[in-house]
Amino acid sequence: MIDQKKSGKQVPKPRKPDVQPVKSAMRTLGLLEYFRRTKASACATELSSALAMPQSSTSVLLKSLVSLNYLEYDSETRRFLPSYRVALLGDWIQRARFGDERITDIMELLRSDTGETVMLGQQIGAGMQYLHVLPATYRIQLTIPVDEIRPMSRTALGQILLSCKPNSQVRAILRRNNADESNVSAHFRETAFIREIEIIRQRGYSETGGRTTPGANTIGMVVPSSGKQSLLAIGVGGPIDRIEPKRRRIIDAMRGRLGAML
Repeated sequence: MIDQKKSGKQVPKPRKPDVQPVKSAMRTLGLLEYFRRTKASACATELSSALAMPQSSTSVLLKSLVSLNYLEYDSETRRFLPSYRVALLGDWIQRARFGDERITDIMELLRSDTGETVMLGQQIGAGMQYLHVLPATYRIQLTIPVDEIRPMSRTALGQILLSCKPNSQVRAILRRNNADESNVSAHFRETAFIREIEIIRQRGYSETGGRTTPGANTIGMVVPSSGKQSLLAIGVGGPIDRIEPKRRRIIDAMRGRLGAML
């Protein structure tokens, strides 16, 4: 290596970036990079130390990312972990480069099997958020906006996720959904709803049958999981008159595709 000072050449000064990175963006990406490196959950103190961030700033950032459903928070252990929504951000890149089968690939297969809209959702508070949606191959189709949050008790994906919870939690979420619904006639009765959740538990799938979106039916199932992260639900939906004739075929296809993940 030639020492530029001894060779008589001027040592170039470090070039300043054209755009100074926004501090909040740097901290957010640094947080996600930390989880990528450690591949484990972390508490607020650990993250504050690892990223050299003030405790107050760390707390605000973590709460913001939890509210946006990019982080999951375990109230028992007080630890944070990226949600499945983070994985979806770059999922298409890895699939394009490596062809690795993921839940998004399962969704593609289900759309090919059924021709209908396929959706993926996750609980966020008392709501169910749609993380990924594949539109149907038909001109007339069930349309669900990505990132939309709907009351858990009023969606097929929300109901199948509720069936995995104890009745005490189901009642609490139902009461919250009813309180947020200004139309009293749309409220669910607790006894009848718990009875319906029990039926869902027994058969292993939920079904709206036009109650959420008039004229549309969505069938929902839980995505198999072996970890402690929040459960995901997958649904296939479309117009009732088109879903009904192939209803059993859709259920069998969903069970087959999801069962292969075990």
